[in-house]
Amino acid sequence: MTFNILPRQKNFTAALKCMLHHDDGIAATEFALILPILLLVLMGTIELTNALAAKRKLLNATQTAADLIGQETDVTSADLSTIYLAARLTMSPVTTTNMTVGVASVRFDDTTGDPTLDWSDGYGGGTVTDPLTKATGHGEAGASIIIVSATNVYSPLITLIIPTSFIMHETTYVRPRTVSYVMKN
Repeated sequence: MTFNILPRQKNFTAALKCMLHHDDGIAATEFALILPILLLVLMGTIELTNALAAKRKLLNATQTAADLIGQETDVTSADLSTIYLAARLTMSPVTTTNMTVGVASVRFDDTTGDPTLDWSDGYGGGTVTDPLTKATGHGEAGASIIIVSATNVYSPLITLIIPTSFIMHETTYVRPRTVSYVMKN
């Protein structure tokens, strides 16, 4: 018993014309050709979403640390350690193995309004780079500002889409809530 997909043709050109008008299986072939592209777009969307969520969590972590410091009248090293822990927990479930946090309190002179560094601290080797320049224009004479700067390394889940890890940076500025400046003991 033999099955013919195409009806018997007398010559090659007639068979070729018949084959060109035969469209069984075209949808499956088109799907097989487009599937890898669709999967790349899907994986890229997932990876981009994860990276944006990690960036947003880093911003939330800096805002959390700055807000917790701004609520205090004075802070100790133990207080800052707890605040750094809170910032790292804010990042969950993003890994914080390589996260750094830097804090600087900048005071503005009572008469001239010139910024001076009051105190600074950090976690994981983190610092606020050039805090006096960053503080310029953010306060008036007799006031102060707290600057929190954080970095974290983002490692992609799918290295086919984003082949290497990269560093994310965020900086947040906040004024003390209840006092003119937060002291560090």
